[in-house]
Parts: sequence; structure tokens; C-alpha cells
Amino acid sequence: MSAESRIVARTEDPTRGVPCGSGGTRLALAALFCGVASSVLLKGVGGLAPGHAIALRSGLAIALLAVVIGVRAARGRVGRLDRAGAARAALDALAGLTFALAIFELPLALLSAIQAAMPLVSVALAALVLREPLPRRALLAIAMGFAGVIVILNPGLGASPLGLALALISTLAYACRDLVTRRLRPEADMLKSVILSSLLIGAAGLATAGLPAAPRMPHVPDLARLLAAAVTFLGANTLIIAAFRRAPVARIAPLRYTSILWALLFDAAIWGHYPDAATWAGIALIVTGGLILLRPASP
Repeated sequence: MSAESRIVARTEDPTRGVPCGSGGTRLALAALFCGVASSVLLKGVGGLAPGHAIALRSGLAIALLAVVIGVRAARGRVGRLDRAGAARAALDALAGLTFALAIFELPLALLSAIQAAMPLVSVALAALVLREPLPRRALLAIAMGFAGVIVILNPGLGASPLGLALALISTLAYACRDLVTRRLRPEADMLKSVILSSLLIGAAGLATAGLPAAPRMPHVPDLARLLAAAVTFLGANTLIIAAFRRAPVARIAPLRYTSILWALLFDAAIWGHYPDAATWAGIALIVTGGLILLRPASP
């Protein structure tokens, strides 16, 4: 590539200025594993209503974050929460709450397969909201991703309609959250955004379940699961923000498909759920659409 071509490519690249090193890739992979692990741990909590389990996980996460923020404040390393950070927190809360509620209604593999359309939704929203170019191959990828979701949902319509609706709302909210994450200023405090998100998720989870008639402490195994779920929840949120700060969306988006693999493994190992042929076909369509989207454009 000539020097002039490199200048043109840099000028037309919407992600210019974002490092493309492997650091963002590793952070994103860790974040996605943490997200699935947190869902598995939360689903394994017994004896509590889903909303109460979500609220307790959020409360533990807030307590852990408060300690970290307090230590940083003592060292004079306090950032600020701007409007973009607050908007991200609200979208993350909506996505996280609907996803957490959906895991109690659907097999984890089915839920993750539906959410695999998220990168394609992000591309469509980027074109509509951020006015980013939408080439023909992106339109083909979006169509394949949509078809894949329909294929998955067709046999899945025998599952909980509430769970399917929650999964779709969560997918859209997560895609919007990722767009806002791209706009976070470097000086914005990501921990404050995460703690606000945790507070909103916990409050909403408690509101959906109401106050228990006879409040009680969870059993020790459940409490340990909730604490582990809180830690992995924080890992998923903080690591994905750090990943977007180190790599463009085009590098991070395809990694979301690894969530399907982890979900399939956990579903099979813990709950004995195995995807049927239609689900595999839908996953193949979604992943193929993502690969088409990520294929380098012809010179």
C-alpha cells in the first residue's frame, strides 16, 4: 500500500485513533467468559426469586466496587461520570436485567444463540444512528443474522414467550450500549458507570420481585454463588469497556460468538441441555453472517 493509500485509509477509518493490538482481544474474551459464568452462577442459585437473586448480586457488586472506588479516591484517582457514562449505565442496566431474567426462562444456549445477533444489530444501528457506511455485504450479513434468529426462535416458540421477549430486548439494549461505549471519553470513570448500572439493575430486580414476605439470608452455597456471580459480573462489565478502549468494534464484535461455545458447554455439563438441529442451523447462519461482515473489503 502506498503512503497516499495509507493516508486515505486512515482518514476514512471510523475507528481511527483506536489501537488495534491484541490487548483488546484478550480483554474482550475474558469479559465474555465472565458474562456467561455470571449467568451460570446466578441461574444456579436456588430458593430465591429471580429478582431477589439479581438484587443480591448487584448489592454485592456495588459493595465490592465501593471499596475499589474508595481506595482510588484516597489516592486521588477519581474520575467523573459524564452523560455518556450515565446513558451507558442505563442501557447496561436494561440489558443486564432482561438478560438475567431471561436465563431463568430459557436454556442458556438458546439465549446466547439469540444474543449472537448482537454484532449485526450493532452494525445496523451504527449506520442509522452514527451514519456509518453500510456496504452490501453488511446488508447480507444482517439478513443472514436475522434469518438465523428466526430459525432458532421457530422451534424455540414452544419455550417461554416471556423469555424470548426478554432475550430480544436484551440483545437490542446491549447493542445500543456498545454504541454508547464507543463514545465514552478517555477521562470518563468506567467504574462509576458500572456501579450506577449495578444499582439500577438491583433496584429493578427487586421491583420485579417485590419484597419477600419473610426475608432470609441465602444458604452458604448460594451466597458463595452470588458472590462469585458478582465478581464475574464486574469482570464482564469493566473488561468490555477496557476492550473497547483498546480495539475497534470490528475486532471485538466477532468475539461475541465465543459466548455460544461457553453457553453450550455449561448447558450440556450442568443442565444436560443439547441444541437441536434447527438451533445448530440458526447458529451457523448467524456466525456465517458475522464472518461475512468481518471479511476485509476488496481493494
